Amino acid sequence: MYAEVVGKRILITGATGFLGRSLAACLQANGAIVTGVGSKDCDLRDRLQTLEMFERHKPDIVFHCAVQGGGIGWMKDHPVESGQDNYRININVLEASRLCGADSFVGVSSACVYPKYGSLPYRESAVWGGYPEPLNGPYALSKRAMMDLGQAYAKQYKFHCVFPILANLYGPGDHLSSERAHVIADLMLRAKVSRDVLSVWGTGSAEREFLYIDDAVQGIVATLSGESGGFYNVGTGISTPIRNLAQLMIDIINPNLQLAFDSTKPDGQLRKVMDVSKLEQECGWKAKILLDEGLKRTWEWYSRHKGE
Repeated sequence: MYAEVVGKRILITGATGFLGRSLAACLQANGAIVTGVGSKDCDLRDRLQTLEMFERHKPDIVFHCAVQGGGIGWMKDHPVESGQDNYRININVLEASRLCGADSFVGVSSACVYPKYGSLPYRESAVWGGYPEPLNGPYALSKRAMMDLGQAYAKQYKFHCVFPILANLYGPGDHLSSERAHVIADLMLRAKVSRDVLSVWGTGSAEREFLYIDDAVQGIVATLSGESGGFYNVGTGISTPIRNLAQLMIDIINPNLQLAFDSTKPDGQLRKVMDVSKLEQECGWKAKILLDEGLKRTWEWYSRHKGE
């Protein structure tokens, strides 16, 4: 899997984020020459800054992980930034990657690109099947735009672009701020400080597919061997109701907690799970870490970092 990165100059955008940090560490450990770029290094919304930065580093491979985003609450409150900023970032990074002479562009996408209503599990061809969950619609459409434009670059310029579509990430190194935390990190944060009750957004009936960070990194790297312009679902293919997730969390963290549900808050899309067979068939990779094991590993990390 890692033969394609040995000795290569690799640029990772969003390298200070959860995914970017883990990806950088993995690639460095496997012989790549990694440059990580965060928001303090370059404002990717600015075309000129982006072009100059890429020309300076001249990477062989670009892993584009940078986003302006957060959890469902952040998306709900920042629909303009989650759409507009990400359109600019994605367009600028894709164009800069081609112009600087990179061999491959890996544009990390998200399961939120899939339509709110569709046939499950989602196959990659279902991306265009309808409007996504409105709570994160602008963000999801910015990802779709990147993927569509990448296919155009592959066709017109013969530029190798691939797009891993990730399930919900979790694991050691995740955001520990309540504003930016995704569902597992957010529940962990609140379960730690709750005395009697763990309150969960919505009814608890919504189902999501969760992907451990180590699996995510390996799956992303595996897509390098994929067909140019290709979309690849990276996940477990298993969906878990939020109610069950919260109970697993309680069992690990504090069995004395009771579950409560705040139905005044949105569930989001009721069920989302992906067909992950294409990545295994074409690139020879599938996820290895199941949710219960991943949660235990994540809690061990969280406990150390929160002074437990």
